[in-house]
Amino acid sequence: MGSACTMTMPMDHTDTSTSCGQSTPVTSLQAPQTAPSVKQFTLTTRVVKLNIGAGKTVDAWTYNGTAPGPTLRVRQGDLVVVKLVNTLPEGVTIHWHGVRVPNVADGVAGITQNAVKPGQSYTYRFLATDPGTYWYHSHEQSDEQVARGLFGMLIVDPAQPTERDDVDAQIILHDWESLGGGITINTTQQVSRVSAQAGEWVRLRLLNTRNHPLGITLVGVPFTVSALDGHDLNKPQPLQKILLPIGGGQRFDVRFQMPKDGMVRLVVTDEQGEVLQAPAALIGPDGASSPALPASLPLNWFDFSRYGEPRVDEITPQSHFDQQTQMVLGRQLGFFNGQFFMTYTINGQTMPHIPPITVSPGQLIKIRIVDESGDPHPIHIHGHTFTVLSRNGHPLTGSPVHLDTILVQPHESYEVAFRADNPGLWMDHCHNLNHAAHGMSMMIAYPNISTPFSMGSDSGNIPE
Repeated sequence: MGSACTMTMPMDHTDTSTSCGQSTPVTSLQAPQTAPSVKQFTLTTRVVKLNIGAGKTVDAWTYNGTAPGPTLRVRQGDLVVVKLVNTLPEGVTIHWHGVRVPNVADGVAGITQNAVKPGQSYTYRFLATDPGTYWYHSHEQSDEQVARGLFGMLIVDPAQPTERDDVDAQIILHDWESLGGGITINTTQQVSRVSAQAGEWVRLRLLNTRNHPLGITLVGVPFTVSALDGHDLNKPQPLQKILLPIGGGQRFDVRFQMPKDGMVRLVVTDEQGEVLQAPAALIGPDGASSPALPASLPLNWFDFSRYGEPRVDEITPQSHFDQQTQMVLGRQLGFFNGQFFMTYTINGQTMPHIPPITVSPGQLIKIRIVDESGDPHPIHIHGHTFTVLSRNGHPLTGSPVHLDTILVQPHESYEVAFRADNPGLWMDHCHNLNHAAHGMSMMIAYPNISTPFSMGSDSGNIPE
């Protein structure tokens, strides 16, 4: 998977094979063993009958008995040590979505580790270098296991906070359709409540764990989008009557000051902007009057490419790029894993036939992503944070935007760039996990990096 290593991934889930010359194994790409501050956690997987409201109970797969799993909160600079204990009937992992971990801690079965088998455990170690809102989930048969409940939020508080939040709450949107349920906020498909008093500053950390995009807005107060994928925006402006399009795996931090009277309602829509009757969230004091659920909303979608104010940034469209490449997203009927159905492609190919993007340490890499498939695709790059350079050929006019997952709508194109500063073998895939499981997944590979692990039904390592 680099200049000195090759890996083949058969379509029928039989094991991969790896051949390398002199190389560095991913198992050697580790975090330090000690640090001035260490935060330790244990996450144990188990099956739980989860009541999600409206008379619905689902047989969830959970971390520590809840879905979402426990929110892990650490401070920038902490060494994070997480022991995963598996009691489920099949193997699992934990991927730290958006976190720039060392390669061995990335949690991808068959590339950076073996899936943790029933009765076994595995310990992840990484430095929390970047503050912000992140999340974790299984990356073993992720299309099925995330849907069943193996996910949670990770918050990295800044070493020196710059904003005061009186209330800091998570809003995690999940879809239990595969288990007979509906869309939930946190643990309920009815109304979730956040306590806040008049005049207090509220931060809502929004996460979409489902495959398909949703729209989110607030009724009853102007708000700002203060961060995307955990990374602050420069001088965000107040918004009203606007929908935030949040794709699978993406995070939005929104902030507002509670009004003197009444409550604030968070409204969820489908990807066409149609208001969903459930779920919803109410933010405010007990007993306060609540804004009515609107029958419809103006179809005015948030565009981050024109939001906030410019500032000097390390990577710009004028930067010198050591390598430029393209990802054309498509779909076509074809055979995959021995079956004939709709496949999702990058540059006309499905995994494992998509050549990796091979990079060298220190290089500045530009990727043009074009969606010709007719479906939206949230594209996620592991192990790196990228800068968005342009949307539909037009450079950004607002704040610099740094992401790990970008929602590319049909007929849209984006140019993004990243510094190759984290050696390893990294996935680059659609976070509609069903699309990834049907072909839309490739690799970013540094030269002379090898893996001792293999993918396929024989090994039990099936990351998508």
